[in-house]
Formats: sequence, C-alpha cells, structure tokens
Amino acid sequence: MANPIKSLANAEDGVTAAFELVLTPALFAFLGYLVDRWAGVGPLCVFIFGGVVATYEIWKLWYTYTERMKALEADLPDAKGNHNG
Repeated sequence: MANPIKSLANAEDGVTAAFELVLTPALFAFLGYLVDRWAGVGPLCVFIFGGVVATYEIWKLWYTYTERMKALEADLPDAKGNHNG
C-alpha cells in the first residue's frame, strides 16, 4: 500500500514543478517587456528573457527527473535476473 504522506509530497513536487515551468518564464518575460518598453527595442528582451528561463526550467525538470529515477532504480532489485546466491 502506498504511503499517503509520501504520495502527497510527490504530488506537491509535481504542482511546484508545474508552477515553476509556467510562472517563472512568464515573470521573466514580463520583466523583459518592461525593459523593452524602457529601451524601446521591441519584443527582443521578452523573447530572450522568457526563452532563456524557459529553457533552463525545462533542463532543470529533466535533470531532476533523471537523477530521481537513477536513485529509484539503484534501490530496485536486479531486474536482469543476476541473482547472487
């Protein structure tokens, strides 16, 4: 049976990741918009700030996921049938 506390913590991690993936690039794109209005350069900073942060958030999500999966796989019994004994 699944541990409800652990399941709740995992759900919170997913919600946090979703908010970070959407809101952080949006916040930086808005800051880019303010810089664009101040400098009068068009939507250049919106795309640069938002794009760089979105790329970083996707990389961070991928890296966190792969490291977590490696840790979980290391805790699994050997699935290839190489049993000692």
